[in-house]
Amino acid sequence: MEYNSQRDPLILMEYGRNVQKLVRYISGLEDKEERSRLSQVLIHLMKQLNPSVRENSDNVQRIWDHLHIMAD
Repeated sequence: MEYNSQRDPLILMEYGRNVQKLVRYISGLEDKEERSRLSQVLIHLMKQLNPSVRENSDNVQRIWDHLHIMAD
């Protein structure tokens, strides 16, 4: 059994542990095109998880910044 206290700490809590795991997986990929494609898909998912974000350019940039922060 795995407890939350034994897991890696969440970097941005608003997206949750599963998004953080996806970011870690994507950042570990060698193929740049595949990384870019999956990053676009993940950004779309992050917009759906955070409905307060609308299609304005500042908010989209903020989500890309969050992805960058989680990817370290």
